[in-house]
Amino acid sequence: MTDQPSRRKVSRRPQLVPFLVTGALLGFVIGAVVAYLGPDAPRASAGQEFIAVAGPLGLFGGLLGGIVYLLVERFSDRS
Repeated sequence: MTDQPSRRKVSRRPQLVPFLVTGALLGFVIGAVVAYLGPDAPRASAGQEFIAVAGPLGLFGGLLGGIVYLLVERFSDRS
C-alpha cells in the first residue's frame, strides 16, 4: 500500500466587503439612472435630485448585499 496523504475538501467562507460594496454600487447606479430619467422635481436642482435618490438607494443596496451575504454564508458548504 502506498502512503498517500488524505485529501480534505477545502471550502472558503464568502467575504463580506465585496457583497456590501457590490450592493451599494448597484443601488447607487440604479438611483442615479432613476434620478436622471425620472420627472424633474420642482424647485430642486439635478444634483439635489441625484443625492436624494441615489444616496438612499445606495444604502438600501448595501443592506440587500449584506442580506445576500448572510444567505450565501449560511448555505455555503463548510463540512
